[in-house]
Amino acid sequence: MIQLYHNMPFRILIFALAGTFLVGGVSIFSSSNAGIHDQKQYLLLPDKKIELIVVSTPETRTRGLSGMESLSEDSAMLFVFMDPDAYGIWMKEMKFPIDIVWLDEKNKILKIEQNVSPNTYPTVFFPPQKSLYILEANAGFAEKNALSVGKILNFTR
Repeated sequence: MIQLYHNMPFRILIFALAGTFLVGGVSIFSSSNAGIHDQKQYLLLPDKKIELIVVSTPETRTRGLSGMESLSEDSAMLFVFMDPDAYGIWMKEMKFPIDIVWLDEKNKILKIEQNVSPNTYPTVFFPPQKSLYILEANAGFAEKNALSVGKILNFTR
C-alpha cells in the first residue's frame, strides 16, 4: 500500500505530461492551418463588406491565388507580412486577371495595378515604397470601389 501511494505522484506527473503533449500537439496542428486564418476578416467599404482570404506564411503568400479558378465578387485575398518591404507580385499559374493594391502599415494605398493579366508572367510588379499588406481582387475591383492612391482602407481585425 505504501508503494502505491509512493508511485502516485509519479503517475500523476506522467498523465500531466501526456496531457500537455496532447494539448500542445493539437494547438500546433490548429495554428499551422497553412497560414490561412480561421477567423473571418473583412475589408469594410462604404456600401459593403468584402470577405478576406488572409495569407500570412511564406508558403501561402507564395501560392496566393495561383491555381484558383476564380474569386467571388465579394471576396479578396489579403497578404500580411511581418515587416514592411518592397514585396513583388507575379501572375504565375494565375487563371484570371486581378487588381493588386499595396498598402503601408497604416492601411494607406501606396500603389494600384489594375487588370493584371495572367499573360504578364514572369513580370513582377512592385510598389514604389515598402508595403506591409497587399490586397488582390478581381480585375475592376479598384475602379468599381473608387480605390485610389492615398486612400485609407478599413479592415476588421
